[in-house]
Amino acid sequence: MAIAAVAVPLDLAPVVPFAATAFALAPIVALALGARPALARLGALARARPRAVLAVAAVAAVWDRHLFVSSAGVAPDDVLAAVAVVAAIAPLRAPRAVVLVAALAAAAFVVSAATALAVKPYHSDAVVAAHGAAQLLLDGKRPYADFDMVEQLRRFGLPPTYATPLEDGTRLRLLQYPALAFLVPAPFIAAGLADVRVLYLVEVLIIFALVVAPLPPPWRAPAFAACVGGIATCDQFVLAGVDPLWALLILAAWRARRHRWSAVPIGLAVATRQPAWLVAPFLIAWAWRGSGRGEAMARAGIAAAVALAVHAPFLLTQPAALVQGVTAPALLPLEAWGVGPAKLAVDAGVTVVPRMAFVVAAGAAYLAALWAFASGRTRGGALTLPLLPLWISWRALLSYFAFLGLFVVVDDASG
Repeated sequence: MAIAAVAVPLDLAPVVPFAATAFALAPIVALALGARPALARLGALARARPRAVLAVAAVAAVWDRHLFVSSAGVAPDDVLAAVAVVAAIAPLRAPRAVVLVAALAAAAFVVSAATALAVKPYHSDAVVAAHGAAQLLLDGKRPYADFDMVEQLRRFGLPPTYATPLEDGTRLRLLQYPALAFLVPAPFIAAGLADVRVLYLVEVLIIFALVVAPLPPPWRAPAFAACVGGIATCDQFVLAGVDPLWALLILAAWRARRHRWSAVPIGLAVATRQPAWLVAPFLIAWAWRGSGRGEAMARAGIAAAVALAVHAPFLLTQPAALVQGVTAPALLPLEAWGVGPAKLAVDAGVTVVPRMAFVVAAGAAYLAALWAFASGRTRGGALTLPLLPLWISWRALLSYFAFLGLFVVVDDASG
């Protein structure tokens, strides 16, 4: 996944991110389907060398920053990564040494991310959409009906080409995200926050805590290394500004899944970003499988009520713009994009397979995965199976898969 994340800055051939993502997703598929022994041995190796994996993660985080933001001399995050490496090989007492290297890795990650944010301005339509819609709301305007992506890009100094392209060459001008994508950053922007990616960095750190803290102690160091060294996570959800709140809420719901109130964060996640729409049925299916139809239906009702309550003001005042916007990624003929076979085929000039074939294949794979999970034919995969079919869809954005490595850790450890 890391290779796919750096393919653009390194100017790699289109086949490289495709192959790298396929290679990264293969063990996730195997794990979701129950092939655990080989992966368990890999996990045992990581647990046996906790300082080493943490030091490698720190170096990876700093190296990633250098791809986007160079430094004339030795930068603070360079020093932190170097000290982490020294601490990893120094003859220190194991428990304290692991804590020290973990702290250095965390500091290297935060400093690297903060440095990149301080130097590199907005450069994606995702973060512009969230910031622009929040500003419209604060200005007393209608965030869905009055939103124009091209206009918002211009406001942040970006050309119209940054907007999502359609197959006919035009650009998507609608606000395509659910309401919490702009409702959450709105008060921070009102308080003076100029870059919402700072908020996303905080959310990513909370996600790290949700992944690592509940794990058994032997698993925490390698899991934290996966967090800090996950280049795709920082590149997509911090630097590019793809809102990670949906993943935070899904993880919160999964951690609290034995309680009915876990349906509340499910509903909030659905009201934040579309990937949560795919994960939510699996969490409801988990309740059905373990507690019966009544409990599952109760949770589904709570989640739906929460999501509708968030959108109620916009459903009453601008229903057509809201529905048209949030369904645009699924219904409009957008240009092929991402790290899946559809984008590779388009780049290679192969047009034999139409867009709808990819969409139908992904939909069929999703329904098959949901059936397998709900019927108990696969033990795990509640957080990973819903997103894996997106790889064979027409648009397989890297952000869809960037958290899968962390979801695997949570899912496998939780059972």
